Amino acid sequence: MAEKKEEAAEAPPKSKKKLVIIVAVAVLVIGGGVGAFLAMGSGAKTDAESGDALEEGGEHGEAGAEGEQVVLPPAVLPLETFIVNLQVKGSFLRTTIQLEFAEPELPHSVESDTPKIKDSIIRILSGKSSSELLTSEGKEKVRIEIREGVNEILGGEEVTQVYFTEFIIQ
Repeated sequence: MAEKKEEAAEAPPKSKKKLVIIVAVAVLVIGGGVGAFLAMGSGAKTDAESGDALEEGGEHGEAGAEGEQVVLPPAVLPLETFIVNLQVKGSFLRTTIQLEFAEPELPHSVESDTPKIKDSIIRILSGKSSSELLTSEGKEKVRIEIREGVNEILGGEEVTQVYFTEFIIQ
């Protein structure tokens, strides 16, 4: 009988010990999750916070609420796939192009000027031969020509980079 009382007396401290361990683990897990959320959340702000940062930082949100720099990525305009005949009879180019702009927002005239932009790109590409486009220097030259052509249409130095996301010559 005395043995049963000793076992009963030992059982509650074990359960308290287990409870303390479970609570400690839960606190650590929750604390780690909150810490990770705060660490990751410092780069991504909610709409309300980013709106405040834009108001305080100026037109492009250069300075955040606490003096931190908020740099918005430049706008990128993906264009449809272009398939053009090249100068050599029977060869063609299939390419997909994306235009990167200097500002974080697309210029307002881009939507209305898209047909002109596409026409300019088609004229530039179809004026090339496959041998010109196969070299890296040729591709770089075409990039510059496209950038200058689009900037001429938009009336400024809006486009900073031209990216080929697909480039197939046959």
